[in-house]
Amino acid sequence: MTGNNKATASGTWVERLVRQAGRMVGAGCFALLFGCAQQPPRALPGDFALVPECAGDSAAGVGLSVTSLSIGISPELAAKGPLETRGGLARRLVVTFAPVGMRHAGSVYWSRLSLRAFGGTVEGWTRLQSEGVLIEAAAPESPPARRESRAPREHAAIDTGPGYVTVTRSAASSAALANSLSIDVLLLPGGVPIDESIMRIAALWSSDGKPLAPEEVSIRLEPVRHVPGYDAIEADVALDYVLLEGRSGTACRGSVRTHATVVDKEAVRPPLWDLGVSSLNAYRTRWLALSDPASGVLRAVFDSPAAATSFANWIRATRSAQAGPYQLGLFERSGRKPLRPLVPVDGAAPDTFRVLTPQDVEAIRTGPLGEP
Repeated sequence: MTGNNKATASGTWVERLVRQAGRMVGAGCFALLFGCAQQPPRALPGDFALVPECAGDSAAGVGLSVTSLSIGISPELAAKGPLETRGGLARRLVVTFAPVGMRHAGSVYWSRLSLRAFGGTVEGWTRLQSEGVLIEAAAPESPPARRESRAPREHAAIDTGPGYVTVTRSAASSAALANSLSIDVLLLPGGVPIDESIMRIAALWSSDGKPLAPEEVSIRLEPVRHVPGYDAIEADVALDYVLLEGRSGTACRGSVRTHATVVDKEAVRPPLWDLGVSSLNAYRTRWLALSDPASGVLRAVFDSPAAATSFANWIRATRSAQAGPYQLGLFERSGRKPLRPLVPVDGAAPDTFRVLTPQDVEAIRTGPLGEP
């Protein structure tokens, strides 16, 4: 009897559950007891601006976050493009968005992500990925693989230019857009690259550790291209979206903006060094240069701190204002703001150049290119 009573009670509960579920299905709901599955609107205006703005709880909108991760430049681009320039960088931008309010019950079915870069140039993109789409512009060539045929969950379009990236996504089915995506971009800090010359010196010291005579020093100038600036790359990021409100099933539009550091200042600085003079624990105020009638005045640039320091030590040891065919001297920068001696710094060199004096020798200091 007890068992029959339990069965009867259980059956009654199930019957009530089924009746309630039937009423919900009749009302157009598709998730048993746990809410209605959201369906995208059957028709939307062709223009985002024609969609009505979100109001009420939906007006609280969507929160936006952007994270920048350092990645390597793909091998497929190793022989061309940004790798020809010292300072070309690759970054994976991870974008996430989510409702900011606890009562918010909508899903995004269309979005347009716009990123405007400042302090750098967008050279291109190589990969876009979300839970519903994967596009690889620089994927290695391989025979086409057989894949299971399935309808795409979302569509995406990418547009890039020197200062921007725009990603437009739209849901291809009843599933809402994934709330995260990543895009790999190639960046060139500062814009147009600058051509300079690096000093290559075969030897400065003899086998017994003595400095070579000035006329025995052989200097070769090797051209190098590097980025022109020394500031971080910042970005203004905007997300326009169309939201399907959970309760009413109507569509509304909203926008959210944020600011992000895409590349920090230390990562932007090219791996080059130069020599300058300063008092102890002070900024350098003049920079070392080479001069001869054929080449004019050229800043002394090195590809490692060891090479720069070795040449500084040779100058201290010889107290010479001559190295091979070149006269050594100092020039002042072109009067730009501190920490921002953007090239062409050498524009001031011919007018401010003066020959190195014995008083300058002990004040020579090695430092990163362009830094005081």
